[in-house]
Amino acid sequence: MGYRVLVDENTSPRVAELLRGKGHDAIHVHDALEEGVTDRRITAFASANDYLVLTHDDDFLRPEHRREVRILYYSSDTRDSYDIADQVDRASQYVPDPSDLPRVTNIGDWS
Repeated sequence: MGYRVLVDENTSPRVAELLRGKGHDAIHVHDALEEGVTDRRITAFASANDYLVLTHDDDFLRPEHRREVRILYYSSDTRDSYDIADQVDRASQYVPDPSDLPRVTNIGDWS
């Protein structure tokens, strides 16, 4: 089935493409909303459309964001697109129903 993932603008659009290739419904923020959109708008869009937010922006770790949506977080901005997509896919294999994920999931832990 796969996850529905909204890839934040601080992550390469390539990640969304790779996730789609792995069977996930993934879209990049720039394809869904305007460039430079606020975190609040991203959270609202993700919540209204049942997306997880994939990001390495630690602003999304704040309670006001994670209260509304589930966050797939990675802290290192040196990870390549393939590794990020593989980690999200691995998480989906361990936890197929995204509603069973904690509010914040560090995808670096899925090795």
